Amino acid sequence: MAGLLTVRRRPAESFVLGNGLQVVVLSSSRAPIVNQLVVYKVGSADETLGRTGIAHFLEHMMFKGTAAVGPNEFSRLVSRHGGRSNAYTSFDSTGYHQTIAADRLELIMRMEADRMTNLRILEKEVTPERQVVLEERRTRVDNVPGALLGEAVREQLFGHGRPYGMPVIGYVDDIRRLGVNELMAFYRRHYSPNNAVLIVAGDATVESVRKLAEQFYGPIGARRVEPRRRPSTGGTGLPHRVVRADARVAEPRWMRDYLAPSLRVGESRYTHALQVLAYLFGGSETSRLSRALVARDRIALSAWASYSPFSLGITTFGLSIHPAPQAKVAQIEEAVRDQLSRLLDEGVAPDEVERAQNQLLAGAIYSQDSLSSGPRLYGTMLSTGGTIADIDEWPQRIAAVGPADVLAAARSVWRDDGSITSLLTPAEGGR
Repeated sequence: MAGLLTVRRRPAESFVLGNGLQVVVLSSSRAPIVNQLVVYKVGSADETLGRTGIAHFLEHMMFKGTAAVGPNEFSRLVSRHGGRSNAYTSFDSTGYHQTIAADRLELIMRMEADRMTNLRILEKEVTPERQVVLEERRTRVDNVPGALLGEAVREQLFGHGRPYGMPVIGYVDDIRRLGVNELMAFYRRHYSPNNAVLIVAGDATVESVRKLAEQFYGPIGARRVEPRRRPSTGGTGLPHRVVRADARVAEPRWMRDYLAPSLRVGESRYTHALQVLAYLFGGSETSRLSRALVARDRIALSAWASYSPFSLGITTFGLSIHPAPQAKVAQIEEAVRDQLSRLLDEGVAPDEVERAQNQLLAGAIYSQDSLSSGPRLYGTMLSTGGTIADIDEWPQRIAAVGPADVLAAARSVWRDDGSITSLLTPAEGGR
């Protein structure tokens, strides 16, 4: 075997302001640009049934202005200075990021700090933005059969009305009910410096970031933050089978989701082995699933496995198959069952573990060069209870995974009583 790649520690400096804001600086002078990412430790899994979608709705309203910056002016100002900005909402966090010339860092830090505490939410802005959010839901969920199936799967896998079982964008009736009072209360409860992480990457020194952070974020007062609650168990009555037949579906899909541990909940000792397992089993075109179902048997057009341990609660290990036109669903299920059984009965070879490890380690090296995925990794880890040390030690933990660890992880997670099999078919039914 050729041996494993070496991943050098990315230089990362961190400090905490007096109000509790954690600041991470990822300096790089490769280009005269910077990326600012502010991640709040709140996401859709912090919502309750009846008020779903509020974290995402608030993300939209964060662009509606303060006394200093008018409605929709935030992105226009960034663009006018040659930069770009955007935001995202996930189950566990909400992030706002900008990329701009390094000498404009002061501008974006001043504006981001301003809306951390001075956001104005007015009825005249909420009403039209609610239609924007509803249209986004129609476009991304209601008109996408696969997204509707995914929503139904999560409801059963995690339980209806429970964290991770409710959609990030929210249910239509809940979105229609959200108003100024609900949005402002959510903002005041969760948006504070002691519930956020600021990450600055690119052409900036620790000293310059510290000075600007203390100037703009430092004066913002901390607030009491409630403990976050997440499930350690899934829905009841598993396993389930969910089928969605839809006239808009041209090609069927077969999927299976297993409940799996995260870095925070469950058998976390398996998380690094599960990352290796996902890659060698279905992480590339040379993985076991792809070689068997796509290249050899030609019953699938693609075959994938996926797993991410970054979650405050339990998470999932997923399999996804796109059947070939002539293939029957029964063939797909039999072929997947055969591959699962082979791995569970015979284990994995040291060389395929090493190939998967090197692919994962190479991905870590590439992410260090990125002004987007690199900061996003720190934001995700630090907003879900992790530390910079966890990021620094990840390559060693992946390198330490052996074949026996992969087998033990597979046996722990690939359990029928913690899974849902789902099928997306054309309206006339599956093949």
